[in-house]
Amino acid sequence: MLLLGASGFAGEHLRQALSRGRRSVATSSRGAGDGAPACDLLDPEAVAACIEAVRPAAIVNAAGSASVARSWEHPAEVFAVNATGVLNLLEAVARHAPEAHLLCLSSAAVYGEPGSERMPLGEEAPAAPVSPYGAGKLAMEELCGQYARSRGLEIAVVRAFNLVGPGQPAFSAASGLARQIAAAERAGEGRVELALGNPGAARDTTDVRDAARALSEISRRRLTGTYNLCSGRAPTVAELAQALAGDTPLEVSTRVDPALARPSDPPLLLGDPSRLGAATGFAPEIPLDRSLADLLDWWRAELSA
Repeated sequence: MLLLGASGFAGEHLRQALSRGRRSVATSSRGAGDGAPACDLLDPEAVAACIEAVRPAAIVNAAGSASVARSWEHPAEVFAVNATGVLNLLEAVARHAPEAHLLCLSSAAVYGEPGSERMPLGEEAPAAPVSPYGAGKLAMEELCGQYARSRGLEIAVVRAFNLVGPGQPAFSAASGLARQIAAAERAGEGRVELALGNPGAARDTTDVRDAARALSEISRRRLTGTYNLCSGRAPTVAELAQALAGDTPLEVSTRVDPALARPSDPPLLLGDPSRLGAATGFAPEIPLDRSLADLLDWWRAELSA
């Protein structure tokens, strides 16, 4: 088992989940100390060398850029690592480990801005991305399909909706709010005013540790095809702020900061998790309140370090 992107948010939790009951090797663009060479997806020779050295029976690719906001600022860079980088990986797998099962992490951003009448979104819903990030993930999915058809590779594509939990980067809404609270606590303040980009935006949200468990199961079962990874619950940004307010002694208020809003921000993204549930028996176990409390505790520790 080879995990790519081990140093990222999902990767850190996947590393633990994938190592249970099976031998796993983890690496990233800088390496991860597990005996595998560093694997920068934008370097075809490095990718080929990594696959050839490990000769894995299974690969989970959690590498790439996960920021929609960054894709608006650096569209070519984000598209390259999420699409061209996976093309380099597919070519290396086809040449050096054609029997390996490959799981590639995609995103609900491929669905774009579907109307509320389409919710919850099943895997057959039309893909119509509205951000460079979503376009790059859809291109990645098309490449995976092409290599499955033309080269006979076993590939699962997993469209993850919002993930939350310890270790989440601050560019994500929940983590940005948690960091604001932890910073105010550390500064000894009695109150904090949380800046919200779009308070009414609602996103299907799953704890990253539940997600890691689901991805591990997909890989273990060598499933192929496309699966939503979601919970079927979609809290708003305002509800995330309210929940986090209950985890701090600070007086919490909120304000809208237009600078935090994205050029395109669907009002609702709600997924249908039934296909994954039917294939694996997976169901989320960690309640949102615990996810947010653990995220806030993680930021407290980070800012105290």
